[in-house]
Amino acid sequence: MMEKLHDMRKEKRLSDFTIKVGNEEFSVHKNVMSAGSDYFDAMLSHDNLESNTGIVDMKEVDVDSVKVCIDYIYTGNASITLEESEQLLHAANIMQLSRFCEKIAEFLKKNLSSKSFFYVRQLAEKFNLKGLEKSCDEYGVIHLGSIAEEVEFNKLDKDYVMFLITYKRSSYSEDSKLSVLLQWIKAEVETRAEYFIKMVQKLQIDKISSSYGSCLARNDSFCSKSLEFIKLLYLADKSCDKIEKVNVCPSSPFYDEGVLLFDKKSKSLQVYCPIEETFNKLKQLNENMLCGKYTAVCLQEFVFVLLPNRKVYRVSAWEAQSTWTEMENMMKEHGQCIRAVVHNNFIYVCGKKTMERYNNNGNNWENVACSTIEPDENALVTFGDEIYVIGGYNRGKRVAKYSPHIGSWSSVKLMNVGRRTPTAAVYDDRIYVAGGWNGSSYLSSTEFFNPVYNTWTNVASMSIPQDKFGLCVVNKNLFAVEIEFEPYSIKEYDPEKQWKNWTDMEIMTTASIAIRIPLYWFDCL
Repeated sequence: MMEKLHDMRKEKRLSDFTIKVGNEEFSVHKNVMSAGSDYFDAMLSHDNLESNTGIVDMKEVDVDSVKVCIDYIYTGNASITLEESEQLLHAANIMQLSRFCEKIAEFLKKNLSSKSFFYVRQLAEKFNLKGLEKSCDEYGVIHLGSIAEEVEFNKLDKDYVMFLITYKRSSYSEDSKLSVLLQWIKAEVETRAEYFIKMVQKLQIDKISSSYGSCLARNDSFCSKSLEFIKLLYLADKSCDKIEKVNVCPSSPFYDEGVLLFDKKSKSLQVYCPIEETFNKLKQLNENMLCGKYTAVCLQEFVFVLLPNRKVYRVSAWEAQSTWTEMENMMKEHGQCIRAVVHNNFIYVCGKKTMERYNNNGNNWENVACSTIEPDENALVTFGDEIYVIGGYNRGKRVAKYSPHIGSWSSVKLMNVGRRTPTAAVYDDRIYVAGGWNGSSYLSSTEFFNPVYNTWTNVASMSIPQDKFGLCVVNKNLFAVEIEFEPYSIKEYDPEKQWKNWTDMEIMTTASIAIRIPLYWFDCL
């Protein structure tokens, strides 16, 4: 019936009411508009100009947004985009379409990212969308590092910055929180300097590392001039004479970025900094990491290594005295080409019809969900609130995603190319997938997935076919850590041009990961 009414509206048959917006006119049916909109129901239930003339002239609304709202009333469907969300919410609020406002809010929640966060939060406050406000708060706390890299972060008000850095269940270290605070203060130092001490006192000062406190007192002109800050460090026993590597959360913001490498030749864990083109040794490798294939991830301040035999090791990369510690074994084996990702402070591993996750706070593994994923040799990557499982043995072009917040699997559009042992990374709000094996030859092709439009797009291929390699986003650039058919190397990728050689190395590629490097760590070497 609604489809028929919608057709009648488009054909202007039996319409008895007109909505004018500027020079545009929309012919509609009174009963449908009254049933679908409290705004029109109230208007058409009384004796007034609009009900008598059958015409309403809507002011200060966008004509396209009004059209979308009318379509929604008739069909229950609507095309929503991030760019048009504010105008849509404005029109939907005037027309009192509460269900449509909820639908727009749900769309905005699903499209939260470091870039959209500030815009979405502004809309949530403007239109009093409490559920969306809460979602923004949760996203901001979890992704403090990434949103702090955006220009809009420095424009946040004092109270909200305070909320973000003092949230009790935040996974960020106190070093990271203090760094965020300093960035925000220095953005408008003349007006914000007076808040500094009171805001620092809200942090857990005793948990600020000696090295970071030392470096601030020695090298940061703003901090070194504040006697009150130096006193707080002293009272917290952060001696300015101590020099050691810093225990800082790898996901903390605005430090240099690098690639963490497992070098079997030197038997060491190294960090490669593309800006400086330098290599620095961090730790000696555990003897179990000198052969075979394995993967690595960063969770809080720790680097975790996961081996195919279910063994798990961790180390605090930036802490001088930290050594490799064997953690609880994974519950099941997930194949020789094991891959893992971190999502919401859990390590997820997927393969052979099972997914399990590791809780660092409880030091335990737990089953998450069965899946349709039979073998291994897939790529694993997180985007937004979902974990994507890409390609793999006998899976060809298939892609699936798991939503931890609702505990369910769903299918994603097939890739253009079937791939075993490919590599994937999130870059420029897209999921890039490169290389792999198609059952008869190695692949050099590269494509990206746009989750918003559910499309795969081919881009420039790698210069040499590869599989079982690392793909890392460092300083907003994409790097491939390669192994096949040539000496081990790190290559930078320009999606609009081609892969290019960066520097030769000898490394365990499948364990290569992008990390954040505390700038003051280099000063303390």
